[in-house]
Amino acid sequence: MMTEFSPIVLHPPELLIHAVSDGRRLGLQLHNVPGMGRELTRAGAWWIAGRRMWAIDLADADQCLKWLGTMYAGQHVDLDGARPVLAAALAAPEPGFFTQLFDVQVFPLVKGDLARGDHAVSFTYDAPCVRAMRALRGYFHKPASAWQVRGAAGRILDALRDIAGVASEFVFVHEQPVVLEDFVSQASDASPIKVPAASPERSQTSPDNEGVGFLSAELDQNRWFALDEQALAAEGARAGLRDYQFVGVRHLMSQSGACLADDMGLGKSRQMVVAARLAAGQGRVLILCPASLRINWEREIRMVYPGAVVGMAGEDRIATLYGCQWVVANYERLGGLVREPDLSFAVLAVDEAHYLKEHQSGRTRNAFVMATRIPRRYVMTGTPLLNREIEMHTLLRLTGHALGRMPLKDFSKRYAGSGDKRAQLAAALKGWMLRRHKDVLDDLGQKIRQVRWVSPAEGLGAYKEIYRDMTLQAMPKITKLRQRLEALKTPFLIEMVESLSEGDKIIIFCEYMATVQAMKSAFDTASIHCVTLVGADSPQKRQRAIDAFQSEPAVSVFIGTTSAAGVGITLTAANHVAFASLPWTPALMRQAEDRAYRLGQKRNVLVIVPLVAGTIDEGIWRLLEAKQETERDVIEAAVTAELPCAQSMFFAAKQQ
Repeated sequence: MMTEFSPIVLHPPELLIHAVSDGRRLGLQLHNVPGMGRELTRAGAWWIAGRRMWAIDLADADQCLKWLGTMYAGQHVDLDGARPVLAAALAAPEPGFFTQLFDVQVFPLVKGDLARGDHAVSFTYDAPCVRAMRALRGYFHKPASAWQVRGAAGRILDALRDIAGVASEFVFVHEQPVVLEDFVSQASDASPIKVPAASPERSQTSPDNEGVGFLSAELDQNRWFALDEQALAAEGARAGLRDYQFVGVRHLMSQSGACLADDMGLGKSRQMVVAARLAAGQGRVLILCPASLRINWEREIRMVYPGAVVGMAGEDRIATLYGCQWVVANYERLGGLVREPDLSFAVLAVDEAHYLKEHQSGRTRNAFVMATRIPRRYVMTGTPLLNREIEMHTLLRLTGHALGRMPLKDFSKRYAGSGDKRAQLAAALKGWMLRRHKDVLDDLGQKIRQVRWVSPAEGLGAYKEIYRDMTLQAMPKITKLRQRLEALKTPFLIEMVESLSEGDKIIIFCEYMATVQAMKSAFDTASIHCVTLVGADSPQKRQRAIDAFQSEPAVSVFIGTTSAAGVGITLTAANHVAFASLPWTPALMRQAEDRAYRLGQKRNVLVIVPLVAGTIDEGIWRLLEAKQETERDVIEAAVTAELPCAQSMFFAAKQQ
């Protein structure tokens, strides 16, 4: 007997899930249809990330329904239930629902071309806010992500309220002025490696008036101080400082702004903790660092000062931070402290300061705003120069160095582009930057780097197919090619691990999270015990992976992305390092491999660089070799007698 089955009917999902109106904007939470984000943007909608909604200006339910029907014509979605959702939203507007999240800030301007305006206004993109700026005849500076407008702050607040519906309590007006500087060169979309690719699409949304300025600040010039050697000796003994670390603390304490650029693994954090506390006295210290390093900093502080009261910006309430001696903030949380000018700090210590190399970025702007309120400012990084000479300008300005007070264009013209100019820059950095190499560690072994040319067993068919695909633009194509090469190198890496001696351990760096997971599965299949670390991991998972690799003999492989695992952690259980993909700069590569080659390492460290001939691997390797020349000309040339120079400058200044 045959059983009859009813045909299966697939009902389309409701397109409109939720809607909210604030009286000017209509926010729409829509069922995700791949590819529609671009169409929505072209049609005039904009994404409000804080509410995970698309916003439009339409305020009539029938109009909105017609618009959605046109936009999603032919898509597998249902609009039947949308009308009551829209009607309810429009009938009960919620003022401030969106605008409280726009991070609207108003800055008074000094210097620069003030004929176009004496204030800068920044906010998360919002069409009504843009209309308010245009009503003020504002001039948009793309590198600054800010509008330059004429008139007093009150006039700006009125326009934002009347045109964009942004209440004054949602606008932060800064008292400290900032500088609007001309950008040295327009940002380029060109990739550093050339591949045949489709032409990039051109944006159609640029404002009519567009400038190339970025926001900076005018800071107090660096000052010199006499040292309290007795206090330094006591604190250094408490912290267990080595001789060269005492020199580092003296370097920082002798001036109001300086750079500690020791090689990775020489204990920069310990030196900074001691110097910051001595410089701050009873004042509060702000540690600015990447999010992944906040726990490391808290541990480092408590190792020297067990009873220290340490607060975490973004986790602890602002009221709690007022009672802390130390505040640790990651770059993304700095905006919250910018809005709290009464929370004073005596010292700012910026870890991994090369994160501020993009002088036009929001994190750099926030760092400058904070720096205007803090008298002593120190930066530390093992990679002070990644690509170009002008990256030094931000660090120099942030710390009050005289070169940082030069306009960026003048700085670039004088110190960038040739070996002779870089030699002048290197000479000028002496006394401000202190950099020591691993040779200060008598008990550290050698680091040896070897290139291994790999012939993948699977061949390069899939790689070549991607390479020939002319529908891909340059950077997406390079990403796919690098991901494919990482996968092709996995068998080689497994064979290499299987050949290690008992007690050997290895760190493998990839550039992509998907490769890390795929590689872990391959190692598991080969019965090789490994742990992983990627940027999406929680702090707890991150620490478990580090502890397991460092302490468990059975865990012989640590696989991580360079961005997550290549900074701020100690993995001295490893005596081998391998790169499935190369970072884009020699400094980042050295920073990653020095997770193993650092204070506490007793064995030689072998760094393996597997390259596949006839691929973009070769171009990236040549690129790294070329960038090393710029780094050598500036940073390495400055590694001579920094502290004596600083001291002589101090005493010369005292005599004047």
